[in-house]
Amino acid sequence: GEFVGYASYLNILSKPSFWIMVILFSLGISSTLGIYTMLPLYLVTDHAIDINLANTLIALSRTTSIIMAFVGCWSTDRIGPRQTLRMVLLVTGIMTLFLGFASCSMILYVVFLQPLVAVCFFPAGFAAMSLIVSAKLRSIAISFIVPLAFVIGAGLVPVFIGWIGDIGNFATAITICGGLITAGSIFTGLLKFYDP
Repeated sequence: GEFVGYASYLNILSKPSFWIMVILFSLGISSTLGIYTMLPLYLVTDHAIDINLANTLIALSRTTSIIMAFVGCWSTDRIGPRQTLRMVLLVTGIMTLFLGFASCSMILYVVFLQPLVAVCFFPAGFAAMSLIVSAKLRSIAISFIVPLAFVIGAGLVPVFIGWIGDIGNFATAITICGGLITAGSIFTGLLKFYDP
């Protein structure tokens, strides 16, 4: 990797694909950690599910995601990171919308299905992140993108959901997040990969 310096910072920060990856990773993290953080509260307050049952369901729903990470790797190898990101964000966004719209009888199914697709973002996301800059700048790009996206996706998104929930409607906040994640699939077409 290249030595961290002012020129390397400017080189990375001036690339539109860098900022697009920040947005995409923010959406990917919000679809997993952001939603996961507030999901127990949403299930308890909006769907009147017992808190112990809600926590158990959410924990169980995340265990099957481990296998799906391999599906994300396979898809990235077969059809490429851009197409995989597009499909994953689209399907994850739709599943997150269903999470906000679901009736009490359907919510349990959606709680299990949403993280299955969401976790597939990360293999494709890291592959795409490594392709937006030259090999010598990859370490610097990753060290910028991941923390920025984590602050947004795992920090600001749960705060937003909690704030809307305090007003009285967790479902609206989760639906808005689902809409944003779905819209994120459009940004994948704007990614430009480094061509030496």
